[in-house]
Amino acid sequence: MARNDTFLINELNIDKDTKVLDIGGAMKQHEQIKVDTLVDIIFPQEAPYTASKLKAKRFVKVDITKEKLPFKNKEFDVCLCTHTLEDLYNPFLVIEEMNRVAKRGYIATPSMGTDMIFSHFDITDWLTGGRRVPGQSHHKWFFVKDGKKMKIIPKNYAILYSPKFHMVEWKGEVELEYYWKDKIEYYAVSDLNIHDLINEYQNFIKENRSYIRFGRVLYYYDNPFYVTKALLKLLIKRGVGYKFRKR
Repeated sequence: MARNDTFLINELNIDKDTKVLDIGGAMKQHEQIKVDTLVDIIFPQEAPYTASKLKAKRFVKVDITKEKLPFKNKEFDVCLCTHTLEDLYNPFLVIEEMNRVAKRGYIATPSMGTDMIFSHFDITDWLTGGRRVPGQSHHKWFFVKDGKKMKIIPKNYAILYSPKFHMVEWKGEVELEYYWKDKIEYYAVSDLNIHDLINEYQNFIKENRSYIRFGRVLYYYDNPFYVTKALLKLLIKRGVGYKFRKR
């Protein structure tokens, strides 16, 4: 389930003296947690659709896929990173940097099941056309728990479009939540062997079959509400795809 700030304050023992680092939170800033430093590639004022004034004490612009964080070892008491890692082509550098600069923290991403469900009819978002998309089309990784470790699995869209993975409903956990202290324990699955990835996806479905419903995703009749909404967005040229289309 998605956690609110009150829950995180209690769970992570955050008080007025706790020095908090937020990684990638410009699009949705924390309202109740007093963040010392916000790190992102865009300023909150520039965030598409959710522009807002900076709430943290300071903002540091960093490309976390390429650059190390400009902070001292264990400079922060708590590091928060929610709904960011799945977007990055290279999440591993910033994971190691969070280990270095913070004493403890919290990571949240969409659960693997959530990010495998095919979307409703859409034309404009991320320029994917009028097809259904498994999860969010800009996400590059799945995150799952494996005991005390976080397992990182490449998200391969070609595999997910094959019939055996046409998921239309997921009744399991919405988010992957990972609390850590001293060190983030994780490992990644290689995408070099396509058969290994297929096995990973099949094993996930086998272990969670009671939470999944399959259905048509390539040719289907969607709810008229979503079709009308998509056509209106196309008419007025609104949607994430238009925001980032090269001109």
